[in-house]
Parts: sequence; C-alpha cells; structure tokens
Amino acid sequence: MEEEIERLSPLELKTELFAFLNLEKGIPLAYISIFKKPYKTVQTYLTKDRKHIVNPLKYLLFSVAVYTLVINYHQGFQNFLEETNKKNADSFNSIKNLVSENLFEKYLLAQEFYLSSMNLVYLFAVPIVALITYWFFRRKYNYTENLAIHCYLYGTANWTSFLILLLTLPFNFSGGLMLSLVIFTYLIISYLIKQIYQLKWLTAFAIQLLLLILFMIVGQLCMIGIFIYFIFFT
Repeated sequence: MEEEIERLSPLELKTELFAFLNLEKGIPLAYISIFKKPYKTVQTYLTKDRKHIVNPLKYLLFSVAVYTLVINYHQGFQNFLEETNKKNADSFNSIKNLVSENLFEKYLLAQEFYLSSMNLVYLFAVPIVALITYWFFRRKYNYTENLAIHCYLYGTANWTSFLILLLTLPFNFSGGLMLSLVIFTYLIISYLIKQIYQLKWLTAFAIQLLLLILFMIVGQLCMIGIFIYFIFFT
C-alpha cells in the first residue's frame, strides 16, 4: 500500500514557490553579496563553492523577466514612449515626402516593441561583451568565467533597476526616469567591474563605456531586425 503524503498546505506551497524562485537564500543572497563583496563573491563561485550561490544565468534571466514585466506597467516608461513617439512624429513631418506613412507606422511599432523588451534583446550582447573582457583579462579569467561574471554584473544592474521601478510604480514620473536608470546602471556596473577585475576607477569607467557602446550596437542591429520583420510579416 502506497504511503500517503501530507495534504498540501499554504506553508508548503510557499516553500515550493520560494525554492523555485530562489527567494529563500539564492537570488537575494547573491544580490546582497555581490554588492557588499563583489570580488569575493565571484571568486567563491568560480573557484570554491557553486552550491550556495545562485547560478549566474538563472540570476540574469530572472532579473530580465521581472524587469521587463514591471517596466511595461510603469507610468514613467509610458511617458517615455509618448515623448519618443512625439519626437518621431515631428521628425516624420519633415521627411513625409520621402517615407510612406505605412512604413513609418511599422517603424513606430518596431521601436515600441524594442524599447519594451530592450533588456531581453540585450541578452544577445552578453556573450559579445564577455569576449571583450576576456581579451583584456585572459590571464585572470577564461571566456566562460567572463560570461558568468557578466551574468552577475547585468543581473545585479537589472535587479537594482527593478527595485527602483517597483518603489516608484505608484508615481507618475516623467520619461526622464528612464535616462536616470541608464546612468545609474552604468555607475553600478562600473563599480562592479572595478571590484571584480581589480581596476582603477578611470579604467573601469573606460571599459564600461566600451561595453556600453557594444550593447548599443547590438541593440540597434536587433532594432533593424525587428523593423524588417514588421515590414514583411505584419
């Protein structure tokens, strides 16, 4: 006779949910540890113990998912889209003799999709960025280690932006909030790069600027791809 298990309870359901989301000791612990001791945390994962620190890819993917979900409901982001569309409309008025209105509408749809899922698109840039830092620091970390480091870097930046968005969700901020998040993200990643790669501040800022340019290039290539998709398939 099969042994019966205990009936499902709210406490057990909570435990299962927290275990799935790594909310008991995974993601929150990793987030706090990376901020407090970035170099030590990364070294622990890479060389000593991978059981008690959340997997870097899971850390990044979860951050992208929750950030993308929240930002699309944030009034500041909606204001940003409205301001962007207004500027695009003004630009269209000056070139409407060269571009059809239908083509311009598809561009607006592609841009809105790109902006609302930008962090998801930027996932494609992470392997490229990791390759750049591998070239600079190949004596310290191999390519796979650089990939893990950048998952932690951009995951931490995403989680921080997510917390800011969550705290400001009830308020009607202007689209300038998005620019503030970009600058804040740049500073966070620069700080983490300085600590993890043991660099001077100026070097860390310069490397992060280079990586930011690479992210922008990849982002624009994705934007072009999305635009082409909307032209031919919508």
